[in-house]
Amino acid sequence: MSLPKTRKQGRFFWEKNSNFKIGKVILLLFFAMAISFLFMVFPSFSSERTFQVNLQADYISWSEDLSIVIGKGKVKLEYKDVQIETENVRIDLHTSELLAWDKVSFKLKTRRVEGENLRYNLEKEEGTIQHPSGKEGLFFYRAEEAFFSSEIIELRKAYFTSCELSLPHYKIRAGRISIRLDDEIVMSNVTFSLGDIPVFWLPFFVQYLREENRFILPSLSYNDFAGWSIQTGYYFYASPSFQAKLHLDYREEKGWAEGIDISYRFKGAKGKLNTYFIKEKDTQEERWLASLEHQQSFSDSTSLKLRLNRLSDKDFLKDYFAREYQTAYLYLAHRGPGYNASILAQPAVNPVFERGSVERLPQFKLNFDYQRINESYFYNAEAIEITNFKKDDKSILRADGFLDISSPWTDFGYFKLRPRIGYHHFNYWYEREGEKLSGYRSIPYQELNLFSEITVKSENYTHIGRLSLDYYHSSEVKDDFELPFSLGDYRKVTNAIHPENLIKLNLKNYLYSGKLRLLSGEVKANYDLTKEKFSPVEVKFHLTPPLPYTEYLDLHFVYDPYRKEYKEIKSSLGLKGNQWNLRVGMKRYPQEDLTDVTAQGGFSVGEKWRVSAYLRYDWEKKNTEEEVYSLWRDLHCWTLRLFLKNKPEKEYWIALHIKAFPKHWIKYHPDRELLEYQ
Repeated sequence: MSLPKTRKQGRFFWEKNSNFKIGKVILLLFFAMAISFLFMVFPSFSSERTFQVNLQADYISWSEDLSIVIGKGKVKLEYKDVQIETENVRIDLHTSELLAWDKVSFKLKTRRVEGENLRYNLEKEEGTIQHPSGKEGLFFYRAEEAFFSSEIIELRKAYFTSCELSLPHYKIRAGRISIRLDDEIVMSNVTFSLGDIPVFWLPFFVQYLREENRFILPSLSYNDFAGWSIQTGYYFYASPSFQAKLHLDYREEKGWAEGIDISYRFKGAKGKLNTYFIKEKDTQEERWLASLEHQQSFSDSTSLKLRLNRLSDKDFLKDYFAREYQTAYLYLAHRGPGYNASILAQPAVNPVFERGSVERLPQFKLNFDYQRINESYFYNAEAIEITNFKKDDKSILRADGFLDISSPWTDFGYFKLRPRIGYHHFNYWYEREGEKLSGYRSIPYQELNLFSEITVKSENYTHIGRLSLDYYHSSEVKDDFELPFSLGDYRKVTNAIHPENLIKLNLKNYLYSGKLRLLSGEVKANYDLTKEKFSPVEVKFHLTPPLPYTEYLDLHFVYDPYRKEYKEIKSSLGLKGNQWNLRVGMKRYPQEDLTDVTAQGGFSVGEKWRVSAYLRYDWEKKNTEEEVYSLWRDLHCWTLRLFLKNKPEKEYWIALHIKAFPKHWIKYHPDRELLEYQ
């Protein structure tokens, strides 16, 4: 067995004596005898194990049989991925046991642990340390004892915190913590405490180090619908690909509610299954939710999406989760060489409140890519859609297809020209009073696009003007038929896609100072050649002036030149300083006699306090329609937010955010982003 590599510092194994002239001779004889002895003794162990240990100390001594080496003073030891700094160390070369007592600094790869009384086996590469403390990512930890190896660190009676103060603001205590290096942290018997006050308990908690941090804390709130409430839950992780969250919520007016959310991710598939149930104590009504969302990728070109929502009533999501109901669907898509094909099924899965809705059972679409026709200068695009519409016991089968042919842009100096023609055809089959009927509609159309762009540069300024002029014409041929139920205002939709005789004008202007855009403007108007009149003119301006505290100025309006009135006016102004921001906006719809004025902003007081607010005022009613406030307090390693929504209904929320989990605020309101301090 080879000796530990040593470097003598301070004191040596012997003392020098300058009084003897023969000191050098004795010293050489001593080295010769020691080296001869080592060559005789150590070869018998060299075949068993070899330790490449680098040991430095103020004082180093050996046992009589040279099987034990002891270092004292400033001890530094290096072995493979292990580095140790201590005052006392003892290495048994027979058993491979290392003992370091008193204060010890132990480093394993990139992890450093401070503690006392280290025991470490050099051969097995594992050991224990008393009263360890260290850091994992953003977290500091302390424990009574730690066991560690090259793959795992296990802490007993430990606590975690991201607060580096001697008296941390919060602690996460655990009876046992296992840290798999670069993989996961598993905690059992977990208690979360603010200071020394326990807040809630978990049987176990798993944190995957390779994924974003996840943590859940109870949130306290109030609204007019349910009164005071507290929402909490437990996260359960079976593996990185399968997790679950158990809901346990209490509402003052409604009582206890529970549910479970399951999320999963496998090769080519991911999804979530959510359930929630409550028996309202004030109405004794049972209300519930069961939803499934799934995505499946069969290959690079074929995928499936599924959404199912089963509810006790149509208002459940709005009352309990501030969300609108979304219809169920099954969507299968395939991308082939030169085409896209898809099948959509959109059934009504909640007969209680979806009765009378129009279902698609199913809808088939086939779109061909825009491609060149042989070696000509023309390109074509094709599509076909077949849909079976169903409403209660009635159904309509519709086949919809079009063929579009165009020529690419042709350059004529400052102008570019592109012609286009197409044909859109609809067929309908349905049954009325036991009789099978059919009908059709055909729409041939033509379009001519003209485009021009002019750039003018003057010193540091650049002006770009873009003009787009489109002429569109279409006609319609149709049967005289009447469908058994409405498919929506298809006439309005069709006219928007295929106007009869129209010229479209679009003018855009941009002004730059260097690379900074100072101004952008757009004017859009249509001229109907059949009615010989202009449509309302739409104007948009976005100004970013190089002025102090000014971020932007937006103006958008729609003006009817014949009635000489505005149909719509929108404007907003953004201001921002080092410690504050303010956004003021106005929306006016004269025909609806509606004018809204909004203000959204916030300011900070020092580095610890922030205040945010959002107001919406109805100018016509002289009344505030929405009123929301938020108070934010930085408490070193965590933050506290108080939230008040006064209108349209009262809601109060208290939110806690630990900075170690930056992406996971406790969400306390669906419109929380309105109150973010920018």
